[in-house]
Amino acid sequence: MVVVLRSEVVQAREGIVPMRRPWDRTGAVDVEVLCAWAYGAQMVDRYERVGLSVMEAEAAGYEVSRYSNDGVGQLMQIEHLGCRIDRGGVTLSADVHPAALAVAHAVNEAEGGRMVRAYALAGTRPSAWVEPEHKARASVWVKPWEKAQVEYQGPGRKGAYCPVIVLWDEGRKEWGRKQYRQWHEALVEVAWLLSTRALGFTVTGPVASAEPWLDVDTARAA
Repeated sequence: MVVVLRSEVVQAREGIVPMRRPWDRTGAVDVEVLCAWAYGAQMVDRYERVGLSVMEAEAAGYEVSRYSNDGVGQLMQIEHLGCRIDRGGVTLSADVHPAALAVAHAVNEAEGGRMVRAYALAGTRPSAWVEPEHKARASVWVKPWEKAQVEYQGPGRKGAYCPVIVLWDEGRKEWGRKQYRQWHEALVEVAWLLSTRALGFTVTGPVASAEPWLDVDTARAA
């Protein structure tokens, strides 16, 4: 049995970048902002297989891959979704801005593209390098962050201690910094790949600091 999914049910995502085209004002856009726009407002991850017409895709050097509107194409969509879309009385379009598709292709080519895509979808940056307020926590709480469960080493409530879980150490810090560096380097590569495309605007390298922890250390020392 095929379930009909009513077209009135729309899954919306608040755009990370509210501007329809974030390069309009200056003719240039930061690569991180562009990726957030492509995967956020444009939701390009849902349209990478459709979007551009065959002629546009071939002219841009993209691989043409899309569902047809015939019965076979619709059966493929049903198999993929597990339901049939009810298009009665509603015009649906699979269009996405060509620049967003260019971003998707560049992200797929970049060595760390998966990381760029994940953080663009989330609208965040890697933050595991940030030193937390609490570097350890009690294993068992009586009242979170206020009162912990105490254990004893001997009878008569002797040798009281509180087992803890370490949340932050040098290994965690270095891992977090490595993750951030890989994300930043991948953004630089995506910006370079996009610079080889005729987009009609300039894609600049990431404004985000390559090593933001240095800025934090400088601020603390000041």
